[in-house]
Amino acid sequence: MAAGTSDRDVVLVMAPIGADAANIETVLRRGGVATQACVTDLDLKLALREDCSAIVLTEEALVSPVQKVLAAAFAEQPPWSDIPVVLIGGGGSTNSGASAAARLRGAHRTVTLLERPLRATTLMATIQTVLSARRRQYEIRGLLSERDSLLSSLEARVADRTADLQRMVEEMEAFSYSVSHDLRSPLRSVAGYARVIEEDFGDEIPAGAKEYLEKIVRAARRMDSLTQDVLAYTRATRCEMEITAVDLDWLMAEVIEQYPALGASADCIRVRRPLGRVMGHVPSLIQCFSNLLGNAVKFVPEGRTPEIQVFAEQRDSRRRVSVKDNGIGIDPLHHARIFRMFERAAKTQFAGTGIGLAIVKKAVERMGGTIGVISAAGAGAQFWVELVASSGEAAAAKAATGTVNAALAGLVPARI
Repeated sequence: MAAGTSDRDVVLVMAPIGADAANIETVLRRGGVATQACVTDLDLKLALREDCSAIVLTEEALVSPVQKVLAAAFAEQPPWSDIPVVLIGGGGSTNSGASAAARLRGAHRTVTLLERPLRATTLMATIQTVLSARRRQYEIRGLLSERDSLLSSLEARVADRTADLQRMVEEMEAFSYSVSHDLRSPLRSVAGYARVIEEDFGDEIPAGAKEYLEKIVRAARRMDSLTQDVLAYTRATRCEMEITAVDLDWLMAEVIEQYPALGASADCIRVRRPLGRVMGHVPSLIQCFSNLLGNAVKFVPEGRTPEIQVFAEQRDSRRRVSVKDNGIGIDPLHHARIFRMFERAAKTQFAGTGIGLAIVKKAVERMGGTIGVISAAGAGAQFWVELVASSGEAAAAKAATGTVNAALAGLVPARI
């Protein structure tokens, strides 16, 4: 059947016996309903290719060829369509009309049975009811067509916006790497020239000028560190992640042994094995745990020896790995904000840019995990990372020590 919208109601009439067809058409036309007579199954087949609002049949019309035409037409109906059929059959003890209606009924087959003798008012009232239902179907068709048109337009707009965003991201990445070279180079020059002045003219420089030179050096180094941390955050948000099974015992040993910021404090780290295996991205996990361990070593009150514990626990299908220290601790009021960019727990004597934990959080979330902290001011801190546990064998990535070394080489000390 055609999918176009009907301008008027057209009822197909098929009644092969006597004057039944003419009488039915007369009644419907008097009621303002357009009709089309179908004498043969071919007539019916051709008529069903156009929109029709209903079909009126007598049970004598339901010969095998007509039933096949109707079955094919019903099967080809779009989802919104359920063309009404009014079947006029015999009543009485034989109940032949009901049997004929039962043969027609099925999915997308609404059949209304009228039994003889039939009054014109009953036929007209029935036709008006089914035509009203058919018009609602046409309204649904119109709404679906409008929806499809809007969706198509929306998909095109989304594709355009996605392409624009992709271009913007690529431009931002190019800019960030340009910053890495173009900004850090003059910063190092500023710090270097300040040191040269101090060394070459040390005795001739007034005390106040020396203080200014030191401030220049510290500011240049801080800006350089900030630049590195912003680039590290950009990599954490954009890098391709291949999620594999990772042996945490192996990974933690590599980080403790090779991460330069730990230095002599590596002896203060106690790892409670086994840590188990998780599904993660090796370079990102290195970034996370090197930052957390670096913070644990760094944020310790003066005169106190760092004591750091690393342990893990199973939580249903996930593995939680904790890094616990005896450092300065974090007030619970600051637990949420320390994971945001450029946020620190409090002003302290410890240097930092406030990006390290934001990098860790972003990397953990991209691996499908969560991060949190348990701490109080002055009582140390326990940072935990929870990831999907791996039930498979230890990762073959254990042989990827080169990947670890390369990742470590690009890291900078974590800064809360």
